[in-house]
Amino acid sequence: MDKQIIYAYTAGIIDGEGTITLTKIHSSNEFRYPVVSVSSTTYSFLEYLKLHFGGTITPIKVKSNCKPAWHWVLRGNKVISLLSNIRPYLLEPNKLYRANLIVDNYTKLTPRNGKYTDELRKAKHDFENNFFLN
Repeated sequence: MDKQIIYAYTAGIIDGEGTITLTKIHSSNEFRYPVVSVSSTTYSFLEYLKLHFGGTITPIKVKSNCKPAWHWVLRGNKVISLLSNIRPYLLEPNKLYRANLIVDNYTKLTPRNGKYTDELRKAKHDFENNFFLN
């Protein structure tokens, strides 16, 4: 299948059912990292995402009278790659805004050695604050 079709289809899934966010692993972490996720009652829908982009699928606890549901999650640098490829096809303004912020800023505001200067620390906090404004 053509990669552009895969990216456009995935952008539609993210636009309609997905979440683009920043989250912390532990509350003690100073900064958040990028996450894209989709929940669905259709497992094959999420398998498609895992096949093409990686990530994990976990079951969601549901009440006994509800259909089984699952949650697909992609974390870290794989998110930047995914968003770089699908952002030309995203139509939902808030998700496009968040995708652009992550792709354009996250890597340059995150030193590989984890050591932040005061200036970089302030810029990273500003980035996170701007991310959640929209």
